Amino acid sequence: MTATASHDSARRARLTTSTPAQFLPGVGPGRAALLARLGIATLEDLLLHVPREYLDARRTVKVARIPGTGLVTVVARVDFVETRRSRGRSDLLARVSDDTGVLGVRWFGQGFLAKSIELGKTLALVGELAPGPGRSFVNPLFELLGEDAQAAGRILPRHPLTAGVGAQTMRRWVRAALDALRAELTAEDPLPAELRQELGLPGLAEAYEAVHFPESPEAAERGRKRLAFDELFLAQLVLVLRRRARAEISQALVTARGITRARAAIAALPFEPTGAQRRAVNEIVKDMKAPRAMHRMLVGDVGSGKTVVALLAAVCAAEAGFQACVMAPTEILAEQHFRTLSALGEAAGLVPALWTGSTGEAARRELRLRLRLPAGNPFALDLVVGTHALLEEEVPLPRLGLVVVDEQHRFGVRQRAQLAQKGSGFPDVLVMTATPIPRSLALAFLGDLDVTVLDERPKDRIPIVTRVVTEARREAVYRFLAEELTRGRQAYVVYPLIEESEKSELRAAKAMLANLAAHPVLASFKFGLLHGRMKPAEKEAVMADFVANRIQALVATTVIEVGVDVPNATVMIIEHPERFGLTQLHQLRGRVGRGTERSVCVLLEGPRSAPEARARLDLLASTDDGFRLAEEDLKTRGSGELWGARQTGLPALRVADLARDLDLVGRARAEAEARVAADPSLLSPSHARLRARLERLFGEELSWRATG
Repeated sequence: MTATASHDSARRARLTTSTPAQFLPGVGPGRAALLARLGIATLEDLLLHVPREYLDARRTVKVARIPGTGLVTVVARVDFVETRRSRGRSDLLARVSDDTGVLGVRWFGQGFLAKSIELGKTLALVGELAPGPGRSFVNPLFELLGEDAQAAGRILPRHPLTAGVGAQTMRRWVRAALDALRAELTAEDPLPAELRQELGLPGLAEAYEAVHFPESPEAAERGRKRLAFDELFLAQLVLVLRRRARAEISQALVTARGITRARAAIAALPFEPTGAQRRAVNEIVKDMKAPRAMHRMLVGDVGSGKTVVALLAAVCAAEAGFQACVMAPTEILAEQHFRTLSALGEAAGLVPALWTGSTGEAARRELRLRLRLPAGNPFALDLVVGTHALLEEEVPLPRLGLVVVDEQHRFGVRQRAQLAQKGSGFPDVLVMTATPIPRSLALAFLGDLDVTVLDERPKDRIPIVTRVVTEARREAVYRFLAEELTRGRQAYVVYPLIEESEKSELRAAKAMLANLAAHPVLASFKFGLLHGRMKPAEKEAVMADFVANRIQALVATTVIEVGVDVPNATVMIIEHPERFGLTQLHQLRGRVGRGTERSVCVLLEGPRSAPEARARLDLLASTDDGFRLAEEDLKTRGSGELWGARQTGLPALRVADLARDLDLVGRARAEAEARVAADPSLLSPSHARLRARLERLFGEELSWRATG
């Protein structure tokens, strides 16, 4: 063995899963920076960078024998390649051949592929014959096979890539990392052997091999399931440990005793509470009376009345001598809650204060004094509503007994814990969301919470009519909008962008505001603009004008997705709805239909909306069941669109797919509960590797488990 080979061997021997990726031979600092774009910092990250799909080059078809229908794999040489401009886009045209014939290939809008598809290269192409004369593929998957085409005859993993890191380079690095770490992966497998055997799961090293370099699709799926179970099992252990730690807290406050003031508040409501609202209040008050800290989530679809439930919980806390705070993610939503709670709380003698980033210093001084006053003082404040500003040290909450966090998926675990720690004990925590949560998502990310669902709407709510229309109907939509505004109603017009972009054909709010205001049938109405880049005072002024009907139509981005409650608004027009998820569209639609008049939501499709996007929009038009729409979003867009892992204190799932792994979620939960019950601190020798991995991945989150 040469000295160089010996040095390389020693270097590989020192590699571990926690080794920075730059120390893998062939990577170095420069390429490590490229890997960082993909979220890869260590060799373990590299192994968890699993393929997004596979190209099956085992069974290839000769060009002359490609059937008329169906996907096939062709291995051919590039004989011609050209970039061509067409309709403002750059297409790549190529001609490939084998010993039986010639095949045309076109990639629409992908002229950049010319950097890798060059004359003389050998490609594996997966596609099907395009209709029409000639024999051609359109937008096929492809893989560069290299001069010797050694990849042909195998299943090729297709990893997510970034500029500067090609497919073959990524496979080479993964291969090197797996070879170097195989012994560690085998010896330090965190999943107990008896559990692997019981579940029929492969060892960790075997699973990585099967995922990255599978011999068959079935082998790849077995490996993926093992890695997915690992993710879910570790996450469930954290959630079970959090719940157990909270149950053992001895400083928990009994934050509800009597409900006299709550009954007075219910009697003064201008409507009859739904059965779901009454059940929710009963569950929450029962928790607040218990000698342990409540940690409950209130899930309610758009318009189900979550704010009323939160108010009644705050009234119970105040009657017991405690303070309550309500934290919302935006000033618009905080101000909306403040107005609602002010109106509803008067009968119970609960007057809220508002504390946001826009609150002036003079008002802050007064609020600080009143928040420090003891219970029973006529000037004491028992309820404060605000934004992230409530987290500031200058906000005193010495009697804090109840924390209510609205739109809780907008906040992180650290923020919720920081707010909960302001009091002298462990306050009750009620987190609320209007985002319907599929069962698998709730179990995977919210398993440490008790969940209450508001599954009824007030009886006087009129269903919203939803229509999907094309660009050809734009003038008709404008005429309908003008008719509604003439009747004294108000409207929202929502766009996905604030400003036009040269790289996008999407209409943007600023440009369309001018177009709408100048349109002949709309010119007599007052339009306003609302978007996330505006200063808080500007947003507040626009919303005040809209609430007072000084603005008839509000042109906005998704900043109005939550927290805007204007009963007189009866029209919601959403431009380019194909760019939004179903759950987000459902939230936007919920901004209308809040009064007693018929409301309409118009989904105005962009000119290049895909057929699958139209199918999703048609589903939205057919149902107002937010839970069904959330399930569909989970299938098509993934959990990240619905519920970021950051908000749960858990890493994002890299392998597990909650839409297809529901059985794994349930099994992971059961195993986590059983193991913590038998070994509460996971200190037994059989759990040593498991505990070490938990502390490495979740050390900080475990330290928050009592309040997060």
